[in-house]
Amino acid sequence: MAQRHRTSPTTASSAVAAPTTSPRRRLVVVAALTAATGVALAGSLVGASPAHAAEGDGWVRVGHLSPDTKSVDVTLTSLAGGQVVMDLDDVTFGQVSPYQALTPGTYVVSMTAADAPADAKPVITTNVTVDSGQPITTLAYGPNDDLETRVVKDDLTPPSDGQAKVRLFQAATVSKDVSVSTSTGTTIADKASFGSASGYAEVAAGPWSLDLTGQKVTGTSDVDLAAGSINTLFVLDNSTGGLTVVPVVDSAATAQAPVGGVQTGGGWLAEHPVEDEPTGFWATVRSWFGA
Repeated sequence: MAQRHRTSPTTASSAVAAPTTSPRRRLVVVAALTAATGVALAGSLVGASPAHAAEGDGWVRVGHLSPDTKSVDVTLTSLAGGQVVMDLDDVTFGQVSPYQALTPGTYVVSMTAADAPADAKPVITTNVTVDSGQPITTLAYGPNDDLETRVVKDDLTPPSDGQAKVRLFQAATVSKDVSVSTSTGTTIADKASFGSASGYAEVAAGPWSLDLTGQKVTGTSDVDLAAGSINTLFVLDNSTGGLTVVPVVDSAATAQAPVGGVQTGGGWLAEHPVEDEPTGFWATVRSWFGA
């Protein structure tokens, strides 16, 4: 496995603090995706309910989206003091962890080959900043010899009655850009670039069939968006060299959002577009889905 270290342009330089001897709190990765097998999901997947948080905490989860990177062990270490605050074992391609409540501050995310010796260098490391009341997702994506990381802010304010919230992250390596449309021919993403994330948008809850078109590759996926749910749709490679969309539920209902999380109302969603958003991404998605 190649040993490369790269940080997202939006994060500070990588630095790994020496772990202390304090016991590690282990989390189980439960949001296993099926992208590696090329099976489209009929329903979204959701991890365990976010850990109970103290007032003022933020929340972090991590995802492994590199199709040719083997299983990794993931740790989050406090930059101040070196305490390991999250420890995930044998995380495979397409897996996303539950949220972990953390005290605001800077943490180092390290991914090391699962079968590597204890003193092995990480496959990739990056710093993340946890802010009070803000859930974030840290993603490792791209081919193994050119791994990248990106931290995206999550918005877990619930959608309107009868609606679902969705966003899209393009992590497929088989095409530099991917277009996504419904089976009825309505385009919802026009040439979404590799590593880009859209903002969230509300859509009508229910089943949808999606067609994916890249550079000489195609794919189809079925998703079923439950009313009240908040979802991230990951565009990934499938096992045959094509494309698939795999949904992960960020929050299934208000009760599953981190306690004391993002305030209700449309302020954050309406006022904070995501950087690097592809042209036209979700611009008219409400009308497309009959929302």
